[in-house]
Amino acid sequence: MKPVRVFLTALLLLGLARPAARAQGWVGLANSNYAGTNGLFQNPSAIADSHQKFYISLGGADFNFYNTYLQLDMPYTPWQVVRNKVDNQYRDEYGNILFKRDYLKETVNGKTKFATASAEVRLPAFMVSIGPGYAVALSSRVRGFVQAVNVSEPVARLARYSLDEAERLGLAKQVLTDNGFNVSANAFQEINLTVAHTFSPNVEHFFKGGLTAKYLVGMGSAYVNNEGASYQVYGADSIQVRDRRVTYGSTDYRYYQRNDFKVGDFFGSNRLGRGFGADVGITYEWRPTAEKYEYKMDGETWTDHTVDKYRLKVGVALVDLGAIEYNNADYVRQARLGNSGTVQWGSLDTLKYRSLAEVDNLMQKVLNINSKSKKFTTVLPAALHLNADYRFSQPFFRNKFFLGAAWTQNLLMDKTVGSRAISSVALIPRLEFKQAELTFPVMLANNYQQLQLGAMVRLGPLAVGSDNLGGVFGATTISGYDVYASLGWGLGKTKPHKDDDKDGVSNALDKCPKVKGVWEFQGCPDRDGDHVPDATDVCPDTPGLAKFKGCPDTDKDGTQDSEDECPTEPGPAKFKGCPDGDGDGTPDKYDQCPEDRGPVETKGCPDRDSDGVMDQNDKCPDTPGPADHFGCPDTDADTLYDNEDECPTVAGPVENKGCPYADSDNDGVLDNVDACPRTPGPASNKGCPVLKKAEIKIIQTAFANLEFETGKDIIRKKSYPSLNALAKLIVGRPTYILQLAGHTDNVGKPAANLLLSQKRTEAVKRYLVSKGVPDSHITTEWFGQTKPKASNKTAAGRARNRRVDMKVTFE
Repeated sequence: MKPVRVFLTALLLLGLARPAARAQGWVGLANSNYAGTNGLFQNPSAIADSHQKFYISLGGADFNFYNTYLQLDMPYTPWQVVRNKVDNQYRDEYGNILFKRDYLKETVNGKTKFATASAEVRLPAFMVSIGPGYAVALSSRVRGFVQAVNVSEPVARLARYSLDEAERLGLAKQVLTDNGFNVSANAFQEINLTVAHTFSPNVEHFFKGGLTAKYLVGMGSAYVNNEGASYQVYGADSIQVRDRRVTYGSTDYRYYQRNDFKVGDFFGSNRLGRGFGADVGITYEWRPTAEKYEYKMDGETWTDHTVDKYRLKVGVALVDLGAIEYNNADYVRQARLGNSGTVQWGSLDTLKYRSLAEVDNLMQKVLNINSKSKKFTTVLPAALHLNADYRFSQPFFRNKFFLGAAWTQNLLMDKTVGSRAISSVALIPRLEFKQAELTFPVMLANNYQQLQLGAMVRLGPLAVGSDNLGGVFGATTISGYDVYASLGWGLGKTKPHKDDDKDGVSNALDKCPKVKGVWEFQGCPDRDGDHVPDATDVCPDTPGLAKFKGCPDTDKDGTQDSEDECPTEPGPAKFKGCPDGDGDGTPDKYDQCPEDRGPVETKGCPDRDSDGVMDQNDKCPDTPGPADHFGCPDTDADTLYDNEDECPTVAGPVENKGCPYADSDNDGVLDNVDACPRTPGPASNKGCPVLKKAEIKIIQTAFANLEFETGKDIIRKKSYPSLNALAKLIVGRPTYILQLAGHTDNVGKPAANLLLSQKRTEAVKRYLVSKGVPDSHITTEWFGQTKPKASNKTAAGRARNRRVDMKVTFE
């Protein structure tokens, strides 16, 4: 076999794949809240505070490939092949599907090429939650990678078409430069122990972290690391290599052909290689309604771990940190070729190799090995993972629709010996239920060079998906392929206590399991919340006090409401809970004078004279008296009680309001029968004096001599002497009252006569007053023509009618 062609065609054996990163993450499944152990490979903190109390993975597998050089351009799709629906024109005479070399289309653009193929088998694994904050998992998987990085386009083309076609390809007899490529194949098993822990209780800003420790079992590896060389092809079996700066390492496949080979050799002293690695991650969750997921049970606060509590989740992880050292004297080789000089290979078709030793001899002979060893180290596909997940909480989605995002970034340099994660970013919408899930990741994959659509379906324990649906189903032009499947079963978390009546008291402790109650009474009800169980609460619907068997004492006066006649006002028990504000022994409820002290007999009102009549009704509050006379006595015993007696201390007749009659003028005639109470007179004349003849004569003379100017109120002078005598009489008698009354005849109009009578009467009064008679001792009245004394038909009669009558009365 031609060694150079073997080496170059190894590039094609890499497949057409895309990345190991998806073998690590399984984008469609890794973000799921039901991923179980499948989630910890993306971020080990994922299993902390998860839905599952226990999860066991029965196994899973992934295969993917991708390259940037060749595309598979077929007249039928892989899905048609799987379903055996390929048209007969693409089959041979035996019905076998034809695959022609022309189906492989190359991309010639002058850029370096990349190719990768990876496969992964996830062995049985399990995860268990321990307490509220911890979770541990034990997992194992076998992973294989074949990759070529930074391969120059001429090398890729010669690998495909062989040196025979170098002339046709325009690559013969010229110096070609390769700036450096890395070709590697690795297979290893990892045995993982993961521990994850929550760093905070169920709060708005929640954190959790995880660490995976890996024991790595090297199953085989090979690599060629070209740090930069130039070469020239002369023919089908001749090539000249210049400026060789190449290292290579490999394990011998004959390790597995030994008659005494057994699986235990991987772990014993005759192992090919081993190593250690780690994944570390942390996750932040925003829980804006964290308190919504808290509940009370048996007097303690618990967090409901059966539901998603976050609105937004963001995680960051460093995965596959570590390396495998291959160290076996018989089956491991590593060498560095000389870094100068020109080597001519000729008659390459005569060279053969069957073992690592023969490869070493070949390389020593033709390329001059500068150094060699029986051990080498290959690095794990270290990567940075960032992931985010948003849970839509609107009623339409019912907390079942999520939008996730994932970013994977390779952390290895091009010339690092080891497998590589492939950088990508993905947007991951999904509809998630406990027993079913549907995801459609949209990825900018393959080092951010290719947009592709994936899908994942989970039904019960089975999950099947692809991060490149175009490569699996519909596309006839394929540059990559990806498919994965997993079989696992999880036991979801449940609330730690069963509570059939939903009262916050577990069935195991609930003494009233069929009716809602409270923890205080081990599940038995207390409807009014007064800390007295309904079973002994006499007032179960009204909060009360234990000392009153659950009945209330609203005013807190020590008398329960059912016995308290004043339930809203505090008062002493002796008054049945009613207050006595003035402290007089009569409760306010019955006290007609609640602000003034008084005896019980008067309903709490004061009685200063203690006569049994309260002061407010007693008209004689300081003197005792009978109630039927408003508390007043009859002091003078005149049958009029003091409240009615105007002379309560002196007896008097009822008709004079209890007062005795007076004799003001001391004439022996009491005022009540004295017609002249202020002027002494004999009883025979009703206490009035009897005018003397001389007095009568003066009056009669004054009356007889009184004359006026005709039709006027002017007194004639001849009337003055008699009027003067009359004035002297009245002035000398201070108790005498002179009554004057004016009259006229009927000559003229009545109104004029009335006015004339008024004026003449007042003229007489003025005259007398001018002579010393007090104004108060003269009374006047006038009648005009209404009271004639004689007939107005004769002159004599009219003369008599024109008069001013004079009469003396007494006070």
